[in-house]
Amino acid sequence: MFDVEKIKVDVKKAMSFKRYEHSLLVAEEAKKLAKTYQYDEDKAYITGLCHDIAKELTDEENKYFIQKYKIDDSIKKIIHADIGSIICKEKYGFTDEMCQAIKSHTIGNEDMTILDKIIFIADKIGRKDLSSFGQELKNIAYKNLDLSIYLYLEKQQQKFKDMGQELHPVTLHLLKKLHQKTN
Repeated sequence: MFDVEKIKVDVKKAMSFKRYEHSLLVAEEAKKLAKTYQYDEDKAYITGLCHDIAKELTDEENKYFIQKYKIDDSIKKIIHADIGSIICKEKYGFTDEMCQAIKSHTIGNEDMTILDKIIFIADKIGRKDLSSFGQELKNIAYKNLDLSIYLYLEKQQQKFKDMGQELHPVTLHLLKKLHQKTN
């Protein structure tokens, strides 16, 4: 379906060693979660591998995509998700579902698919040195994806509150939806 080795080479070229290492960990975590939730493991792996493909683009490269595709760039930390989904669609022919998962890995979306959820949480737990909270989240993710995402977002909401900020409106809506679903 996809030339994984070629994509690995491209992803490696597009980012620092540390980010590439993270992308490999996210891909492996996504694959394991996909197996647990009877989802296509190869699709989850390649989507996880590419989730941050646009994370380290130059300002000039970002500007190109922002202008060409009319991307909202008001929150700099999340535009890599929108741009990454475009790159993966154009360069590799990713499915709409895979592109949506890349686009949603930062703030989520109100109607998350199983792949959206897998990539979202794999990004949070696909790390070398997980905190105790991260390890707890990982354990929960293999039993209940919704609960793991909810607990992560709850902690993020508190972190943002402590900084005098709010979560993105899409994330707040997702948090509310997950609260109703998990309680």
